[in-house]
Amino acid sequence: MPRPDDSRKLRHMRTLSLEEAVTGLGRWLELAIAGEDIRIRKGDAVVELRPVGASGLPSSNEDLSPREALRRLQAEARLTPDQAQQYLNEVHDERPAAEARGPA
Repeated sequence: MPRPDDSRKLRHMRTLSLEEAVTGLGRWLELAIAGEDIRIRKGDAVVELRPVGASGLPSSNEDLSPREALRRLQAEARLTPDQAQQYLNEVHDERPAAEARGPA
């Protein structure tokens, strides 16, 4: 039985040519906003239309690499590269203490 977070994978996905997408862009945007998976193909490249939250960040069910998550947080929070590096250093320094405590 599918898990609730798998519902996105079970929905119908449309892949449009660039010409189809351009002529009906408003309609495709409405469908994407409503949750339908819409992809646009141009040659070998494919892009996906999907809504993003008010913050511009992906929904919580989107898997991001730690590097990409930090990059997006940095862009959203307007951190400087030095501030981001300082944060990473703090996390690195705290890790041995957390590992010594063991699992919660």
